[in-house]
Amino acid sequence: MEPLPASFYGNMHKRNPVISAFDGDIKNFMSFMKRISTLPTYDHNSYARGAKTLFEIWNKYKPRLPTNYYEEHMLQMADFLFGIKFRALQGCCLCAFQLERERGSQPTQKGVQRLLSILGFVRIMMQAVFPHEHLCWLLYNGSLYIYNICRYLMSMSRAEEFLLWACICLETSIPLMTARFLEWRATLYCAVCQCYYDRQANVQAEVFARRALGKVSELGKLEEMSGLPATTETQRAYKVATIKLATMVFKRSVYEPRREPKGLFRHKQKSNLKEIQSMPWPRTPTEQVLMELFEGNAAQFLAIVEALWDTSRRPLQTGMPEEPEIQEVSLELMSAGISILSGYDDVVERTILLCFVPPGENKVSLDAAVKFVKLLFRYEQWDMFCILSDTLQHTLLPVSHNTPLLGLVSYNYVVSVSYTDVQPDGDLVMDIVLYLWSKCKIIFQRAQVRHWDPIHFLGKMENLDKVQ
Repeated sequence: MEPLPASFYGNMHKRNPVISAFDGDIKNFMSFMKRISTLPTYDHNSYARGAKTLFEIWNKYKPRLPTNYYEEHMLQMADFLFGIKFRALQGCCLCAFQLERERGSQPTQKGVQRLLSILGFVRIMMQAVFPHEHLCWLLYNGSLYIYNICRYLMSMSRAEEFLLWACICLETSIPLMTARFLEWRATLYCAVCQCYYDRQANVQAEVFARRALGKVSELGKLEEMSGLPATTETQRAYKVATIKLATMVFKRSVYEPRREPKGLFRHKQKSNLKEIQSMPWPRTPTEQVLMELFEGNAAQFLAIVEALWDTSRRPLQTGMPEEPEIQEVSLELMSAGISILSGYDDVVERTILLCFVPPGENKVSLDAAVKFVKLLFRYEQWDMFCILSDTLQHTLLPVSHNTPLLGLVSYNYVVSVSYTDVQPDGDLVMDIVLYLWSKCKIIFQRAQVRHWDPIHFLGKMENLDKVQ
């Protein structure tokens, strides 16, 4: 049986047993924190115990107290913590997150709730320091913690509300409203968009991306009015941020104008990549939009990969979209990506942050190239998948493989082991195991009942060099 709320016992006064217990726990916590803050040396274990106690108070009383009453007292608690070693508590939040992560790659429902409590606590601490401009670095650190935790929760919980809060802090804190923090702000903007896209809220994603572009433009005008000289680093920061956000807009807008109301006459759809590649560049409306919106092959290729990527699909879940218009746009995107990749003899070294190479440079990152080849597999473009996978395979791994599926495994493996901070894609590994099991299971079953036919099994298979 769950504990009864404070409203069950009547008015919100000190004689209410829930209010009395809450006040008592708060006083004990504050007394403990005051005592350890006066110690001559920093005691990490004591601060970790204090953070754990505060999280327990958070989880215990949040469902039992009225929202306004609870939030008011939590803000008072944040003001109190501001007067002692505030930074240590942010560190404790990060430690609690890392401990939760070490329990497994996918958190349990209780783990998700614990992480949401940590996010809420970080947000309250940021609210407490927000009026103090000289503590803007705590806002910045808080946005880092929120981003790291939300990336872990992105596919399991609606983390965008905390990311939105981090964005607002960077937009409204005057010391943080400079080009120096623009790339980080753009990363937060893109994370919010990705949250929306992950839960199929595509309209909200595009609207937010357009709003973010407007904020970047406003910041540029403010810096121009201030008379600050425009450096190369500043210009690059604005260009990178604009391209990232334009990619988030393109992810939806490239498809929507092509959708036609049901019942209207539809023009003949392009059926395959070869049909598109036989035409001169820009060969399609999609390529025309790419040339208008993005400068350089790196930015265009990033937009293509992001527009084709669908996080709702499993790594080995293949097939084209059902709508004919969306199929055509997808083919046009893949055709443009193939043309960009085929223009170079090799692939440059791996880059970080959205597979991005500096704007204007006609280079494609290793991560982006591998991701695009995986997309060809997902969309069942077997011919081009085999051609490009063979090319990349010789670039990455000097060992030949018998099937495109094993080639796909090798790319994932090479990209993972080549860099110590990258781990293999767990979903891809699981899908490969399930795929191989589905093929082997029949053989095992036949062996068990002793009715398997080796001659039939070893017979020639049609299209052996293509993935079925």
